[in-house]
Amino acid sequence: MKRYFVFLLCGLFLYPALLFAHVESDTLSLGKSLMYKKYSGGPSAITLSNAKAAKPKRNFFKNMRYSGYARVYILHRQMQEYYNIAPTNGLSLPVNLTVGDGYQQPLLLFRLEGNPTAKTYFQSEIQFDHRLLTRYTTGPFTSDTLGRGASLFVIFKLQGAIETKIGKFTLTAGGGANWFRISPSTLWGYQYRDDLFERYPWEPEGHDFARYNSNYATGDIPRDQRFGMQATQGFILEGTNLPAGFDAAVLYGKTQSTGGFQSYLTNSPQNFFAGRIGKKLGDHKIGANYFNSFGYTDNQIKYKGISMGSSDSIFVEDNRISTLIATVDARLEFKKFNIYAELGGGSYNSRQYNDGLRKSKEGLDQASRYKGLWSETLFLEIDTKKELTYLPIKLSVYRIGQYIVNNSSSISNTSVEEAKAAPDVPNRFYTNYYDGMVTDIGQLANNRQGVNLFTNKDFGKLKAKLGLGIAQEIVNLVNDKRNGARAYAVAGSGADTNSVITPYTNSITFEHRLNGVTRSRFGFYERFTGPYQRTHSIFRRSYDNIVITDTDVNYKKSFSTAQLDLKYKLRLFGKELLLTNFANYSSVQDDWSPIPVFTDRAFLRYFYEEFMAFYAIHPKLTIVGFWGMERVVANNRTELADANGDLITNAAGRPVADPNGKPVDQTGYGYGLGLDYNFHSSASLNIRQRWFEHKDKNFTRDRFSGHEMTIEFKVFF
Repeated sequence: MKRYFVFLLCGLFLYPALLFAHVESDTLSLGKSLMYKKYSGGPSAITLSNAKAAKPKRNFFKNMRYSGYARVYILHRQMQEYYNIAPTNGLSLPVNLTVGDGYQQPLLLFRLEGNPTAKTYFQSEIQFDHRLLTRYTTGPFTSDTLGRGASLFVIFKLQGAIETKIGKFTLTAGGGANWFRISPSTLWGYQYRDDLFERYPWEPEGHDFARYNSNYATGDIPRDQRFGMQATQGFILEGTNLPAGFDAAVLYGKTQSTGGFQSYLTNSPQNFFAGRIGKKLGDHKIGANYFNSFGYTDNQIKYKGISMGSSDSIFVEDNRISTLIATVDARLEFKKFNIYAELGGGSYNSRQYNDGLRKSKEGLDQASRYKGLWSETLFLEIDTKKELTYLPIKLSVYRIGQYIVNNSSSISNTSVEEAKAAPDVPNRFYTNYYDGMVTDIGQLANNRQGVNLFTNKDFGKLKAKLGLGIAQEIVNLVNDKRNGARAYAVAGSGADTNSVITPYTNSITFEHRLNGVTRSRFGFYERFTGPYQRTHSIFRRSYDNIVITDTDVNYKKSFSTAQLDLKYKLRLFGKELLLTNFANYSSVQDDWSPIPVFTDRAFLRYFYEEFMAFYAIHPKLTIVGFWGMERVVANNRTELADANGDLITNAAGRPVADPNGKPVDQTGYGYGLGLDYNFHSSASLNIRQRWFEHKDKNFTRDRFSGHEMTIEFKVFF
């Protein structure tokens, strides 16, 4: 009976989901209808009377397994003050009541996996998202137009393996997404810090207080094993246990930055090819890595004729774009310290960024291509143990050139803003670009060189971790008029392009850590929203962009960050209580500083404080408390507000200096109370209530306040 119950579930979930699978813009999907054929034969189908005459039937899907979860997630928000953003772009109305939080996250996820043969394997994850978002202001309920959907979520994997005399070879094919990583500069994913108050769709099975305990003990939390990896579609061929300690991997297909297999719908037909060859040397390992993303920015190849004198001309593929990275790395493990190093180079190539033409003959059939612009990438990290340095130390140094532009790596792009607003999609800009980004300690960015340092020390039950980060631009791009998309958003399409763009390429982008998920829902995956068109939102994170108005720029922006993470464990009334405190202070200035600057010499000063408490009042019940505060202060060399709170600009719509203007001066608060009820090892009820407020003293329209409640009921099976 169990076998037939499994097949029934497969029929209910797999067939309709795959038949009507569709692609969402923020996920990778297979985009093809698939058929699932159920094997119906079994031992009971053959009686003793005809056992000899019947042909034996093969139990093809032996070892088939299923799992997943179902969740109800309800979000209610009420705001007294709010950003004036069109409701179609986010959940920014005064009152929101939604099933789900607006992101494409599953309310039901079904995973099916099995071994058709001893050497083959398949795995599929199907998500069902209600997508019926109800919103209201003071009138009746209304629904959006997205409707309901079932789609491939993050996995559709077909895998075969074979062991030979020279090693084991595994071929993986498919998508949704197949997760992989090679090296930080080629194929990798940066893991952002997440606070433990917000609930996430990928929260794992198990007791919630165990997660908080893990954070106290190890400094991390159990979460999806795919974090830190990149999603790919296509083919992955791996070879392990090869002769002489070698291993290898080859990948071809799609990444998130090149779109899914139906990327022709988004006019970005691009593919990638990547690989690695590694070799073990005792406890050490060395390797060579390669990544190449290539394709076109439109569905048709566009040619441009370039006159070579007289009547001769050469045609070039004008809309081709490519990213190429090649590195060597080494992971050296010693008794008292470890070393990781990666060294290489890369190029970025497009119509706007190139080093001239490759040689070519005349004629369209001999079309040339642009040469790429090359830069270096260097990363070195030393991780010592306390037996060597008294305190364990993780020290890293890096230098990453401005043309290392790889959105499938752990390197954030701060130097090449390729995309502008599309004619048919107003106010949509390239969201993977962060001009003048204030990075986390340990986070890498291109056009940047710097040093990061971590150390930690236990004082009894008090655990302390200190981090310092210092970085500086390699080139100040203030005169690079290929960048500066915010100029179009603020000044408008009718403004004088030359006079508008220049100062926008000298700006600062910083993350709002406080109430970050709440902010990100104001406008999903957008830049230049909010009352002053400086808000930038990605998945569950929100940033602001502030312009520097200097007209004489002979410096490179420098970034200094310090953070302190404290955790303490005690017993209160016989129950375990965990207390955590995280503080971050950053500054951006026009010269190198080993510590953050505390005066208005800094263009920007950012401070964030977060305090949380986790109290296990019962083996099944945990109370969670949250308090946070954020301060952002800029100086008079950045964009200014007049007495009415309006941005001061010149006739061309460009922010300019003004002796009577006032700079950004923001203060934000957040308070929260939560309840985790783990009434079963595979089921929980999680409630969160958050109060929030934000205001700018001088830019008076930059303010919002309110409260929101989320209720999540989750069952694993």
